[in-house]
Order: sequence, then C-alpha cells, then structure tokens
Amino acid sequence: MDVTPASEKPPAHSASAREGSERGLSRERQRAIYESHFGFVWRNLRRLGVPEPAAEDAAQDVFLVVHRRQGSYDARWSRIETWLFGIVLRVAHDYRRSQRRFRLRFDTGADAASALESLSESGDEPDEVLAKREACALLERVLATLDDRKRAVLVMVDIEGFTVPEAAEALGVNVNTAYWRLRTGRAEFDRALARLRHTRQGGQRP
Repeated sequence: MDVTPASEKPPAHSASAREGSERGLSRERQRAIYESHFGFVWRNLRRLGVPEPAAEDAAQDVFLVVHRRQGSYDARWSRIETWLFGIVLRVAHDYRRSQRRFRLRFDTGADAASALESLSESGDEPDEVLAKREACALLERVLATLDDRKRAVLVMVDIEGFTVPEAAEALGVNVNTAYWRLRTGRAEFDRALARLRHTRQGGQRP
C-alpha cells in the first residue's frame, strides 16, 4: 500500500534520536530539533490534511508549542519523534477545523516554485522530481479519504515507521485501539487507492 517515494522516507530511528536524558529541552536542543525535524513536521502536517499553502505556518506553530511545552518532554519515557508527532496531530486538527470556515486557494505558482527548488537541491532529473511529487500527491489524496484517527495511526506506523505502542502513546489511546485503527485503516486505504487508480485508468468506480 506504500506509495511514498523512497527519498521521502526518513532513515531508521536510532538511540541518537533521544534528546538527552533529562526532563525538558534546552534552547540549544530546541534549535537542533527545529533544524533536524522541520521536514518531518511539514510532511506529516500535509499527510494529516493541512493544505500546502498553510503547511509552513502550521509547522511554525508546532515549534511554538514545542517551546511552550519543552518542560513536559522526558527523554526517559519517550522518543522526541513520538512526543513531536503528538503536537503535530493537535496542530493539524486545529488547522483542519479552521478550514471548515474558509478554504485556502491552491497556489500553483508556489507549487511550481517548490518543484524547481526541490530539483535544484536534489539534483534529480525533472521527470524524477515530477514522479515523486505525483506519488506524494496520490498518497495525500488517498489519506484524505480516511477517518482522522485511522489516518493518524497509518501515517505513524506504515509511513514514518513508528511502532504501534509509540503511535498509541502519541494518540493517547490504548495499544489495542491503535492496532484496530491500523488494521481497518489499511483496509480502507487499499480500497481507496484501488478506486482512484481504476478511475485514473478510465474505468468506472466499482
């Protein structure tokens, strides 16, 4: 079911992902987290339904919450990514709720600029950049068909590589509930992906 380009996937987590062994985050650690995890935050806000024109502002909001809540982080009990994803979930929820009152217009110019920037930074050929962006757009479109709770655990486990217990921690649910959401979310994802591909090929939706 994974349609995420390999270049979009983060490296395997390691022990170095823990930001120290004490409770709280110093300013230096907050700065390091911002620099190393901005992409992680941005792409998961997109996967959780935040429109592209709003994603950067939403990411900044995530790090404002990190700053305000830095004293609540305890590296003895949680990886920084798990704690951070919990904040991403809440910020994404707030942005989706705000979009019910007004809709942001998709900025094709900004999208093209983003593609060119990606091309210049990655060194990929234009067709490779386009293929990656199309795959990401397909992923986001299919994820958007899912219930928010199922989408969250699917993104955490199947795309970002969290364990189910870590996803349960970030979501504030028990592990059995997280497993159920993952199982049913995968089934719904596969059906939605099959329908979309069938439609793109010119067939009738089943």
